[in-house]
Amino acid sequence: MTTQEQDTKTAEMRLNKGREALYDGKLDVAAEAFGDAEIRFRLTGDLKRAGDSRMLLADVQQQLNQLERATNSYQRARNNYREAKRPLNEAGATLALGHIERQQAHLDLAQQAYEDAQALYLALGNTQGQGNVAMATGHVFLQRGKIEQALDFYQEAIADYVNAKDLVNEADARRATAEILRLFGHYAEASAEFTRGLEVYRQQHDVFGEVDALVGLGRTALEQRELERSGDIFAEAITQASAIEYELGIADSNLGLAEAALHANRVDQALTSAQVALNKYQAEHNALGTANANNLLASIHLRRGQPGYANSLMDRALRTYKAIAYRVGQAEAAAGLGQILLQRGFLSRALDAFHEARQLALTLKNEQVEREALLGSGDVYYQRGELSVAQKHYQDAQTRMRRLSGETLNTCMTATELRLARLAILTGELNTAEQYLQIIHERAAGNALAQSLAPQLHLVDGQLHLVEGDFAQAEAHFSTAHTQAEALQEPLLASESLLGLANTRLARNDLPAAHATFIEAGRQFQRQESVHGDGSAMLGIAETLIGQESWTEAIEDCQSALLRFTQADNQLGQADAELALGLAQRGDEQFDEALKHFNLALALYQQQPQPLGEADTRYERAGIFLNRGELQQAVEELKRAIDLIERVMKTLHTPEQWRRFLQQYAELHAQYAITLARLERESEAQASLQNFATIAGPAELKRYLQTVEASIPVDGEELTIEQMAENQTLRKLLHRLRKGL
Repeated sequence: MTTQEQDTKTAEMRLNKGREALYDGKLDVAAEAFGDAEIRFRLTGDLKRAGDSRMLLADVQQQLNQLERATNSYQRARNNYREAKRPLNEAGATLALGHIERQQAHLDLAQQAYEDAQALYLALGNTQGQGNVAMATGHVFLQRGKIEQALDFYQEAIADYVNAKDLVNEADARRATAEILRLFGHYAEASAEFTRGLEVYRQQHDVFGEVDALVGLGRTALEQRELERSGDIFAEAITQASAIEYELGIADSNLGLAEAALHANRVDQALTSAQVALNKYQAEHNALGTANANNLLASIHLRRGQPGYANSLMDRALRTYKAIAYRVGQAEAAAGLGQILLQRGFLSRALDAFHEARQLALTLKNEQVEREALLGSGDVYYQRGELSVAQKHYQDAQTRMRRLSGETLNTCMTATELRLARLAILTGELNTAEQYLQIIHERAAGNALAQSLAPQLHLVDGQLHLVEGDFAQAEAHFSTAHTQAEALQEPLLASESLLGLANTRLARNDLPAAHATFIEAGRQFQRQESVHGDGSAMLGIAETLIGQESWTEAIEDCQSALLRFTQADNQLGQADAELALGLAQRGDEQFDEALKHFNLALALYQQQPQPLGEADTRYERAGIFLNRGELQQAVEELKRAIDLIERVMKTLHTPEQWRRFLQQYAELHAQYAITLARLERESEAQASLQNFATIAGPAELKRYLQTVEASIPVDGEELTIEQMAENQTLRKLLHRLRKGL
């Protein structure tokens, strides 16, 4: 045997040893053997098998996550094949080089490698290779966020595989096409392609492909809110993947199962499945899967009332998406980050995140993310008191629902209409709010929507009844919302419902119950790191203290609430806090300070606009003017407040609604009449009272007038003779007004 023959035999032995070690999972041994084999084959001049050895070494290095070494190995393998004049092998090595560059997010280098491989395959007339390149190039364009171009390449790959009669790779290309169709919301077409691929995989006994197709089908069903069906599909995929120890398939299926469980309000199950997926992705060094798992885990922890932890997970996911240049995930994570920042009270940062998500979504033509970004931006503007801007964003989100149907459409429409109803309540368009809520009730009747969105619906129903003055109905709706939110593991929604209950008890002047409920709501908001909620609960506590005339404590709590709202740029809360602070300071006889805060509240309410908030503020400003004896200014403020109240009242439909709503403002109307009478406009005063009594009844007016009449002193050492005479005249005047009703 010659020396060359001996060297060749040794090289073959080392190559075989490497293959055996690879089969046994001994990657370090395999790597050493393949490297040695390459050197020996080169020494014998067998460049083709030197290239084979280096290709195998690159595959091992890739499994060991030694990506830079793998890149160098694929380059050396390509050079070996080129020297050996083996263009088909050279094309395969070049294609593999593109894959490893793409894995490292070197997209320009990957695309260049694919173009080089395509030129070789075209020269050889190898349609299967051309299909492989088209498929890989599609992945690059998908990663870049150029979805339509990616779809074109996938369809080109399908045509190439059809010509090559390669059924399995054709199924892979159809599955990639289905993923694009799913992103575009074409669920029926996506489902058909996934099903077609699934049939091929089963015919060809490709269990790995079968698992991937099942995951795609599950995600398509999930996005159509077919939760039970998607859960069954993911469970089947887990069974199949476990049988063949397909770790990434198990991870993908668990992640899908986690998302389905989250939508079905099984939060603990969602957390368990998502954590399983994360662990498997990390073990497999799969960056995209790890980012997807962190993205979903962030949503789960936000739902569990842990926004700080959710924030760190979403930041981690977003960094990974950016590192691997995966723009689809980047858009979804930016929208998710916006929701977390919104809950934590970082409104400016939340708006930036939503803007980034929307810009990416527009590039990707991803209407789902664009809708989420529009709704989130609307929520930011809502809290900032820019209500007309918020309304435009909500309405723009509605226009992005053209391609939706079934439960997905119902859910998206309802989420938007609930926001519009809440906004209409604030702006005093109560008929519009009623119309939205009626539509939602009709849509929810008899379908799954009733369970998933019922707490939100009851919450907004309660807010409307509270404004209308129907306290019994408001309390019933808030109580139901609280019970349902707790059952569905929605802690933030449960806290908001508790806040509604507290406000209702405050409106009924049940101060001890309101105080206790505000304290409990505040505790819950603090656990969830909700700055807005904590500020609202603290403001409610201050309002109960105002009712109890504990002025010093009320002022402190108002200032604390105002600080929270100011830090979060929550101008809705700021307006309410300025009004309450003015009330507390007026009670403490700090009249100049009180008027300053009333003026600040008035400016905010007018800017937003909130007609009922403006009316309340004008009424309180009038009280300052009355205290100063500035009757003309006071009567003008009271008249403006009444005009605002009546404008809102007229948006209601029935006489009973008018009566109940107007009864809340009996003191305002009575004070207006008293001030008119003091200005010697008694006939106007009597007419105003009679107008109120015609709608709301005279009982509340009589009670208030009698209370005021009895409180006016007509004797005592502290009064002058002139003051006694004036008070006696005023008492007679109030008596006439009361008797005239």
